[in-house]
Amino acid sequence: MPKEDRASTLAMFHPVETKRASEAIYDQIRELILRGDLKPDDRLPSERSMMDTFHRSRPTVREALRMLERSGYIRTIPGSSGAVVMHPNNRNLENALSDALRIGLVSLEEIAEYGAISELAMVGWAAQRGTSEDVQAMEKYLAQMETAISDREEFWNMDSQFYGLVAKAAKNNVSQVFSQVFSRWKCSFAKEKMAAMPEQDRDAMIHHTHSMHMAIFQAICDHDVERAQKAMEEYLKIFKSEWKAQ
Repeated sequence: MPKEDRASTLAMFHPVETKRASEAIYDQIRELILRGDLKPDDRLPSERSMMDTFHRSRPTVREALRMLERSGYIRTIPGSSGAVVMHPNNRNLENALSDALRIGLVSLEEIAEYGAISELAMVGWAAQRGTSEDVQAMEKYLAQMETAISDREEFWNMDSQFYGLVAKAAKNNVSQVFSQVFSRWKCSFAKEKMAAMPEQDRDAMIHHTHSMHMAIFQAICDHDVERAQKAMEEYLKIFKSEWKAQ
């Protein structure tokens, strides 16, 4: 964004008169992004310019920018004179669902119950709608996961990303959001479960999980909705039985 455009952006702001100044600044900039006054790839004015405009200190402005970045609205670039507005993404919805889980608005039982339905729908859509590019991405990623089997921590971190690729193939944004949250929860649970397992059982669990991934992947490759859902159902059934045994 040219300097003259940044100056016009500053004209959209107004001084903040509130005890929670960082939140007020956050709300102003967020509203400008949602209205389209600030567009993806636009660069925000420098911290110094915003300090002068908002009549607030550098720490206050920086806190507002951190809040915007955590929410997925902007990204900061080290060494640059201003943050950049992000393209629309799912992070806000993911954060909202994750926060609801953390503060108890929804329970793990409810997440698991809903997941049993949504994950079946997701793989069915992936089998119907997945493109050759989606299949290639999953195939490449599964090969990387196979090389990570000996590194349990890395394997479970990659597990959630695999289902992210399945959700992407499903071509449904809501499915992608839920899959990310559900997969992170499954990853956390699997790590805790394995920590209490004998060495031999840990290896068996990882190999079994990878084989189920392959079954789901093959069904998606063949565009076989019924087989994809049966493979996912088997995976969820085993996961549910392990979770209830906790």
